[in-house]
Amino acid sequence: MLTNPDAEAMIQDAREAQAAGERLMAAGDWRDAAEKGWLAARNATAAVVLEVTGVDNSNTSGIATGIRHLAHQRGGEWALLRRDYGQIAQHLHSDAFYRGLYKADIANRVRSVADYIALAVELAGG
Repeated sequence: MLTNPDAEAMIQDAREAQAAGERLMAAGDWRDAAEKGWLAARNATAAVVLEVTGVDNSNTSGIATGIRHLAHQRGGEWALLRRDYGQIAQHLHSDAFYRGLYKADIANRVRSVADYIALAVELAGG
């Protein structure tokens, strides 16, 4: 559990979006499943940036900037989190949702967002 109530609410939203993505994937709606996976990762990242820095920047570029700065300052697993955030954005949001490109690993990527959320919470101290 995170100490900032707004950050904790974002994490809960992220978990719900990720679970919804899995349900959509099971129902065959891979495109919306991919977008839910992206939304979950985005919300989790926003929560981590808020929890660690105190900065509530809800736009996507601000979130990306926040995680980039944390990765640069802290390195290690923070750099992995940033890398994974970029990959999720590319594969689930840009390629699958916006471009409509289906790839066989979409289901795995949507499922793996749960691991991304868990790592984000762990790094944020929750």
